[in-house]
Amino acid sequence: MSVPEPPFAVPARPTIPLTVDIRHAYQDLYDKMQDTIDQTTNVPLLEALNTWQGEVDDILTKDNMYRLKASSALFDALLKQINDTNDGLDKLKNQIRSISAGFEEAGQVLAAIDKVLTLIPGI
Repeated sequence: MSVPEPPFAVPARPTIPLTVDIRHAYQDLYDKMQDTIDQTTNVPLLEALNTWQGEVDDILTKDNMYRLKASSALFDALLKQINDTNDGLDKLKNQIRSISAGFEEAGQVLAAIDKVLTLIPGI
């Protein structure tokens, strides 16, 4: 199962305050993480998502704070938060890919089990 790459590259130094598109992308990511948290029982995935969802929320919060005060300290804090979170999100992406690779293998095993069970009458 492959995860599509984003149609745009986030610049090394994003515009602060965040552009509408980037802010919406972070909000959409936050919402999708929440949906997955609500629907999964996979403990490693839950732990990873809970960690990084909080970091994404911090970006949105600091962006709001910067919009209100426009101070250089908040600018630096937001920039650091974005860089740290994006580095972590890249690691999360790779972790999810490794977890989903296991699902593909499990799917193959389940298909083989189904085949065996359909070939044995009475089960």
